[in-house]
Amino acid sequence: MTQKPERPFDGRAYRGRIERELIIGGILITIVVGGGLIALMWGGGAFFVAMSCFGATLLLIGALWGFLKLIEILGRDRE
Repeated sequence: MTQKPERPFDGRAYRGRIERELIIGGILITIVVGGGLIALMWGGGAFFVAMSCFGATLLLIGALWGFLKLIEILGRDRE
């Protein structure tokens, strides 16, 4: 006998979780494969420069995401 699931399937939550996992996976693959190839081809100094550039890019993207999230929260409270 099959049991009913506790909660019905939520497609939006599932899509959000999958998107988050894919983004994290892509970032990890970029760091491991790209960083490894840079280290092999140009050495350790280039690897650290590349990782600092990648970190700065992630920082800018995070700041932009945080700013947009703040605007979303402030806009939601006024309705």
